[in-house]
Amino acid sequence: MKTKMKKPASVKLPLTALRCLYKTARGKKIVCEIDVAQMKKLNEATTIDEMVAEARLERAVGKTKFFTSADDLIKELRS
Repeated sequence: MKTKMKKPASVKLPLTALRCLYKTARGKKIVCEIDVAQMKKLNEATTIDEMVAEARLERAVGKTKFFTSADDLIKELRS
């Protein structure tokens, strides 16, 4: 099921959070590293879509714990 996005989301990137890693010889493409902590300071989630995107970003960075069973989750919550 596809859903249409009603308004595009935007992300503010502080210049202090960017670090250039690579630039092509023609200068048409660059690869940058972004400091996620700095980006979060400016971008607090306000809609469901943004909260889901933030959760996916945290998962990609490795800041999220995963559990394969409810018992494992309950053990972690009680510890």
